[in-house]
Amino acid sequence: KHNTTMTAVNSQSCQYCYIDLDLDDHRSNLALTAAFVDATDSRYGFCSKDLRKLGGSELSRMYELMSTDHEWSCKIRSNQESVTTEFPPYGSRIIFKLYWDIAPLACENFATLCTNGGNSLDVGGSSKKPKPVPIGESGKELTYRNSIIHRVVKEFIFQGGDFVFGNGSGGESIYNGKKFKDERAGIGLKHNRAGVLSMGNSGKNSNTSQFFVTFDKAPQCDGKHVVFGEVVSGMEVITAVENCATSGGGEPSVPIKITDCGAYTPLLTPGAGFWYDRPDSESYTGTTPEFMIRPRVGILAPNKEVAERFSKALGEHASTLLVAVDDVEGGDDEIIRSVLEPLERFALDVIVAAPACAKLLASMDVPASWNDAAKKSNGVIALPKKENVFIEAKPVDVIAAIMSKSWVQSRPGLMSASFVYCNWSDLGKAISAISFNI
Repeated sequence: KHNTTMTAVNSQSCQYCYIDLDLDDHRSNLALTAAFVDATDSRYGFCSKDLRKLGGSELSRMYELMSTDHEWSCKIRSNQESVTTEFPPYGSRIIFKLYWDIAPLACENFATLCTNGGNSLDVGGSSKKPKPVPIGESGKELTYRNSIIHRVVKEFIFQGGDFVFGNGSGGESIYNGKKFKDERAGIGLKHNRAGVLSMGNSGKNSNTSQFFVTFDKAPQCDGKHVVFGEVVSGMEVITAVENCATSGGGEPSVPIKITDCGAYTPLLTPGAGFWYDRPDSESYTGTTPEFMIRPRVGILAPNKEVAERFSKALGEHASTLLVAVDDVEGGDDEIIRSVLEPLERFALDVIVAAPACAKLLASMDVPASWNDAAKKSNGVIALPKKENVFIEAKPVDVIAAIMSKSWVQSRPGLMSASFVYCNWSDLGKAISAISFNI
């Protein structure tokens, strides 16, 4: 039996959960650069107080300016990489689907720690302030937030969840801090692909708060660890984590931190993106966190060449799944399935098709799972219209089409959606990026 404040966590409220990873202190470095621009725009003649609106020539001078500024030079590390002006190209968010019917103990434990002791469950835009995170038997807060990924092994796993010691020797469950048993159905599942979510342990029936995610097949874990979920989206983030593996096969080459976590509510919670701490003199912390969305886009193109044009046009401003019709074995049904299946399981936000695939696009419809999610929200979530989910566009127009037509940007009020216009030097023109004020 666990603390009664955690009873809101269940298979309905937490069927999906997310964690946001920050690699090599990127978020805090970016926040420092943003604060510098905000404070010194007049001194250095920046075109804006907003880092996101600066041009390429201004961004390229940022390290020189900060490192020679009497007030700010002491706040940065000695290397140029510590002055960050770019957003992470892979985003930060990983979304998991939990197997409540297979391993309910492991799922409740993980979901509770993701939702900060169950006290930060998304309640559909409620302004009610969350309760403080409960304290566990170890004296530590029962949450994954601000804990680290302590182990990364290439072609195997990354492991985290030790919020007690941060090195893999600790951990604490929500069940009065005690270790809980292996669930037979979960321990019978296979670690047979990348993206399997499983419990870390120190032996039989020794589950606490540690978890791991596979980079590849890991048959050596079968029968020893309880599988209780899978990755829905965020594999590009997982790849970035794997690139931090060291030859020793243990501690990652750079710090990796869980900066945020929570329950993922389909059609409401942003599915992919990264955090930007906007300078805010009215906030007691000095910043207001904004989540910059990277729309998850399925691209349907007649061939690889056209698909790559779409990918190049979107660049780092979207997470993409490319489907080239001439590469798919089977008829139209198989082509349609290849894009509708990830949409059905909330791994994509929109489908964009080239004009040559317009007929295929017209035959698609909003998945039943989306309708179910809207119904379960009791009116909080409106089911997106078909024309806002399935969009026809040419590669040259794809960003404008997503920004003007997709449901992702047409949800005022749900999570205080707003537009932030950025002047990105790599594109040489203004690009719109959606942000959420959390």
